[in-house]
Amino acid sequence: MKPASRALTFAALLLALPCAAAKKGDDTQKQTAPVEEKGGVVNRIAATVNGRPITSSEVRQRIAPYFRELSMLYPNQGPRFNSELVKAKKEVMKDLIERELVLSEFETKGYMMKEDQVDEEINRRVLTMFNGDRDAFLDTLRKSGMSLAEYRDSVRKELTVAAMRSSKYERGIPPTPDEIQEEYNLTKSDYRDISKDAVEYDKIFIPIVDPDDETRTPQQIYEFSNKLKADISAGKISFADAARKYSQDAHAEDGGKWPRIQRSDLAVDFANVVFSAEQGQVFGPIVDRYGFTIVRVRAKHLAPAPALSAPGIKEKMDDAVRRKQSEKLYRQWVERLRNKAVIRTFI
Repeated sequence: MKPASRALTFAALLLALPCAAAKKGDDTQKQTAPVEEKGGVVNRIAATVNGRPITSSEVRQRIAPYFRELSMLYPNQGPRFNSELVKAKKEVMKDLIERELVLSEFETKGYMMKEDQVDEEINRRVLTMFNGDRDAFLDTLRKSGMSLAEYRDSVRKELTVAAMRSSKYERGIPPTPDEIQEEYNLTKSDYRDISKDAVEYDKIFIPIVDPDDETRTPQQIYEFSNKLKADISAGKISFADAARKYSQDAHAEDGGKWPRIQRSDLAVDFANVVFSAEQGQVFGPIVDRYGFTIVRVRAKHLAPAPALSAPGIKEKMDDAVRRKQSEKLYRQWVERLRNKAVIRTFI
């Protein structure tokens, strides 16, 4: 097998849901969605709740963000990767089953969400989960085997469940101003426009195929990258010296120091990993189809949270406080529904 073929085999396993890249050797930049792959994805039934189906495409779509980030963080897909993925799958299935339990209970109520409410929620998810990149969002749907119409139906169900829950358990004692303020202080960052975030980082990029020695396998290059990261963390070599000696990107001669860059200009998965890292932390190697990246975050510049007085924010805090107050009653009710339901899982 030729070296290039080995590289593709290695990357194919890691990137079943690949991260976009602007060009070879610059894996952190965005590009438009890749060309449609041949063949379709079979949409089987993953579970039924009182006869109501949960499709495998819904499960794939929900778990896709976890899979991509775990593939980047654990490129060998070893025990830690598998345990984290199993944990994510259990949570996804639990949420989807709970959704159908509630819908099954209320299916005769005739409650319907307005289309503009569905549109608003989808736009919010594209912004918060895909940095506003609708192409990346649509590509993820395509790879999960879910059409946009099916996704809209899934979102409509989720919003309907939230509205039904609100009507049943969240109309209790109105929150006090202090409770609303406390909830705002705890969760205000969740309502930021994250597409306006920016970051400064140092980066070492090592190609998956060594241009000077094509006999080196991707696994060997990964192991070298992993050791290099460990040596940097242990202080055996400085990040700047390592970048100048080993990195293969545009800022190698600058010691791997990248200028400030907007979150919206980064590939979605890379952005999620970078912005979740601690300042000064050296992490990696993270993987994409072209190679391995070691990163150190120098500074994060986060967009400001909206003021409590901003349109709709106080209402969201009110709803959040009421949900917390009613959580125990709601969980007891869901458990009763679960105990009397007929639930079958097939994956």
